[in-house]
Amino acid sequence: FLVSCSGNKEELIKEYGLGKLEFAKGNLEGSKKHFKKVHEADSSYEDVPLYLAKIEYYQGHFATASSAFGKLLDDDTYGHQAYILKLKSDYAYRKDRSELLKEIGDALKSDTSNLDLLILAAKLNEELGHISQTILYYQRIINESDKIMLAHKELSKIYQKAGIAERVSFHAKKVEFWKEENIKKAKEEKK
Repeated sequence: FLVSCSGNKEELIKEYGLGKLEFAKGNLEGSKKHFKKVHEADSSYEDVPLYLAKIEYYQGHFATASSAFGKLLDDDTYGHQAYILKLKSDYAYRKDRSELLKEIGDALKSDTSNLDLLILAAKLNEELGHISQTILYYQRIINESDKIMLAHKELSKIYQKAGIAERVSFHAKKVEFWKEENIKKAKEEKK
């Protein structure tokens, strides 16, 4: 395959497409098989190295995933995404929570509203017994979540104008669920 793939761009495109299709279906082993074929022929083809690292992550091989993401940090296109996923991998297996919290804090300096980072920071602060910091991070998450709900509300209106009922329903349900959750919380707080 390596010979035919390296000499045949169409075969690379086909294998890459099959890898993405299997990944989207959740068939990680099938996806890995296709992406490895592409990677053997061209180790920097599209975002194949990122997909292979993600597969390791989703299969629970966090140390391997962290290492693979680490090799992508300097990539102009995928470096930031790889960095976030590396931190998530590190959270899943790494013992030194204080060092990881510092790294996440550094990442938040350049990506202040990233929900994944905010959640990791909140969890780490809680694990380390920093309750006031934990509260602050969870409040920041709520602030970002409110923006997401605003986006759902506005998208519902836009899809309504565009006549795309399925999308209107999807976003309206998100807004309604959010309202119901807030009502439940308010009732619990009154008790």
